[in-house]
Amino acid sequence: MRIYGRRGAVSALAIAATVTAATAGPAPAQEMEATLALPATTFAFVPVYVAEDLESWTKRGLKLKTTIIVGIGSMNAVLSRSVEFTLSSTPTLLRAHVRGQKVLAIASGGDRTSVEIVLRKDHADAAGITDRMPLGQRADSLKGKKLALQGLNAIPHGVLRYFVKKGTIDSERDIQLVQMQPEASLAALGSKQIDGLAEVLPYSTMSVHRGYGVVIASVPRGDFPELEPYASNAVTALPSTCEQKPELCQRMVDGFAEAVAFIHAKPQEAAAILKKRIPNMDDATFNDAFKLTLAGIPKSLKHEEAGLRNAQELAFVGGMMKPEEKMSSFEAIYTNKFIK
Repeated sequence: MRIYGRRGAVSALAIAATVTAATAGPAPAQEMEATLALPATTFAFVPVYVAEDLESWTKRGLKLKTTIIVGIGSMNAVLSRSVEFTLSSTPTLLRAHVRGQKVLAIASGGDRTSVEIVLRKDHADAAGITDRMPLGQRADSLKGKKLALQGLNAIPHGVLRYFVKKGTIDSERDIQLVQMQPEASLAALGSKQIDGLAEVLPYSTMSVHRGYGVVIASVPRGDFPELEPYASNAVTALPSTCEQKPELCQRMVDGFAEAVAFIHAKPQEAAAILKKRIPNMDDATFNDAFKLTLAGIPKSLKHEEAGLRNAQELAFVGGMMKPEEKMSSFEAIYTNKFIK
């Protein structure tokens, strides 16, 4: 029996449509696009590689392009609005801020820098250098040596200066520095054209496993406990980017957070993803470097003042910041509002 007329039929259809909409789940988020600049391809950026493989950003409606802009160029690309995000070192962020170039850290990218100082093996053997010696004695073994690093006043250079201050020599007068890309510096170390290097993982471990060098100072191996906790790098954007497009920054952080959680839950699967990005490395070298890297992947993406303070101390002692540039508070350079 028909119990409703045309108006009733329309109402029933409207009710059905409402129920369908309520049970179908939220409408797909409108797709957004952005670019992330990385300063290098290295172990430190494993959360980015994992997020890409897991499609952590894609499934959140963020079409994220990743590009390599070497060194400080990645931060400059954010400042010039060429890209929306970078994963840059905290001292770089601090220096930009105190020099009037305001940037904002929206998620912690690492709890420990991965820099190690390597001395050529024949020099270390001749001097009887061991990891049980006081740091100052190890630092003094660099007197008169030629060391390679990627760039002046970058983090490896800062760590080298910080290390040398543990001893009695002068890092500017008693050590000769040459700029080389990592693979070139490894070859030069093997052919005895240089005496050592200041590098990030995995290049320091590569030098050891190839029999070229000995690690005489290492942040990831715990030689500088006074620098823990240490805010090594951060997902960084312009403040205006997150003010004008908060959903963009939220999706960026959420995707990064998923990758970090995956790394800690499934480290072997994360290692397999990383190995695709850095191939042609023997298992022993890779496993050594990955184990050290894993210890520096943050469990929480929240920024802590203590970690930022230690990063500033390294930048100050390492000659990357001037005394008058030291900040007493870091509230202006970070936010935790996107961390769930």
